[in-house]
Order: sequence, then structure tokens, then C-alpha cells
Amino acid sequence: MSRRGQASLSLQPSETAVLHVASRIYTAFIQTGQVPAGQEVAMMQRAIEQAYHMAKMVDHVVMSDDEMG
Repeated sequence: MSRRGQASLSLQPSETAVLHVASRIYTAFIQTGQVPAGQEVAMMQRAIEQAYHMAKMVDHVVMSDDEMG
């Protein structure tokens, strides 16, 4: 537990990448007025889902160095 009594959080690299993209999507939602009061959590969920789908599409389309052999 952290100093404030909260559990620590440890993300895998792929989870961190999705978090970074999701935060950018959520920021865009906020900046364009698409996050109504009281809907913050729902819009965060939407941003995470969109980031996840983007990551899955990249994984399907782009071959990583490890996959090339």
C-alpha cells in the first residue's frame, strides 16, 4: 500500500500504451465539450474502449519486430 493507504498500481507496457491513448481521447472529449456533468466515468470508459480497439487494430495490421523473426 502507498503512504496514503491506497493500493499501488502496476500496469503492463501494453496497458500503459492503451492508458496513454485513452487519456488523449478523453482529453479531446473534454476539450470539445463532449463530457456532460455526471458522465465523466462513462466517457472515460468510452475513451478506454476506443483506445483498446485502436490497439487491437494496430496489432492486427502492423507486424512487430518480434513477429518478423
